[in-house]
Amino acid sequence: MSNESKVKAFKVVMLGESGVGKTSIISQFIDQIFQDDLQSSTGGTFSTKTFIYNKDKELKFEIWDTAGQERYRALTKMFYKDANAAVLVYDKTLKETFDELKGYWIAQIKEYGPKDLILVLCANKNDLDEEKVDEGEAREYAKTINASYCLTSAKNRYGIDDLFLSIAKKYTRDENAKIKSDDDASKENSEPQEEDNNGNYNGKVKLSQADFSENIKGKKKKCC
Repeated sequence: MSNESKVKAFKVVMLGESGVGKTSIISQFIDQIFQDDLQSSTGGTFSTKTFIYNKDKELKFEIWDTAGQERYRALTKMFYKDANAAVLVYDKTLKETFDELKGYWIAQIKEYGPKDLILVLCANKNDLDEEKVDEGEAREYAKTINASYCLTSAKNRYGIDDLFLSIAKKYTRDENAKIKSDDDASKENSEPQEEDNNGNYNGKVKLSQADFSENIKGKKKKCC
């Protein structure tokens, strides 16, 4: 069996309101970095991480960070249709971010996402003592949408690896699946690089709002 046949691509989309910590979760997972002044996404980026399962097979996660601001919502739905998993992130200190997941975001997934989409409900910012969303209520809601539930803190990295590892295990049905420690793609992401002609920077592909708009019109290359 060739190496290429052992590698499967797997698309994960991060969804939720602006400011809940989607970008910070990805940054911690890929680069082990947290920035207090990280700006909210205004377009989209994807980063990669590889998992090993069934001893020698590889599952390559393409993790898409999407903009949560209301003005970008019409553009975000283009990510749903071919996704394998969606992580629904809310800020446990802001109840409105949880309410929006139950209202807007889950409705979008049901309308545009695949029927077999793996769902994870993620309560972020667990480094903060303040709690506006009852954990019991959130866990019960996760059951109603057939989603896993996890607690994370992008600031202190709590639960970050477990979040993505749980998705890999569920998809591969291999409880021994693990993060590939010598993932060259992830190492490249942490090394400073100049942006090239294809829009690549630090090993990540970045798309602007203009890219999204053009993709919808069918005038530019496909984003995903």
